[in-house]
Amino acid sequence: MRLSMKRLIAYWLDFMLLAVILISVQWLVYTVTSGFPFDFLVEGSDIELWVLATMSLPVWAYFIYFEMKKRQTMGKRWLRLVVGDEKGAKINFCQALCRTFIRLLPWELTHVIVLVPEPWWSVDEPGHPYFIYIPNIMMILYVVVLFSSKGKRTIHDGLTKTKVTERFGETN
Repeated sequence: MRLSMKRLIAYWLDFMLLAVILISVQWLVYTVTSGFPFDFLVEGSDIELWVLATMSLPVWAYFIYFEMKKRQTMGKRWLRLVVGDEKGAKINFCQALCRTFIRLLPWELTHVIVLVPEPWWSVDEPGHPYFIYIPNIMMILYVVVLFSSKGKRTIHDGLTKTKVTERFGETN
């Protein structure tokens, strides 16, 4: 399998794993608290803060921790990929943080665009509907760069001087 496809699948696997865990936790909190705090989250900024605290921050922590300390997320581990600096060594905190920021920027922008100042589902017509094209264009650009480099470099690799390579055998 080509490196570009392996990287894309690893990313998808990470998000599926995180979605199952984080949505399960959200459901458990909702069930145990009889709807608190969900039933009280009406304002877009309040919903955005809740999403940031309970979804975004855990996702950021996952990518930063696993790529910095273990050199691979679970998705990368399952597909035998590792993250390294340009020499192949472990990446530092700044590289892990910046990789994560760049990689998740479209996701975070989507949250802000859809939720602030008012959630799109609570208004007849969103005040800035065309802004949603920005994160979508960014994601398309990310995928184009990934495939045009045959998986060797993505935007977040180039800007942080990191790379993802295939590793055969144990990767700890």
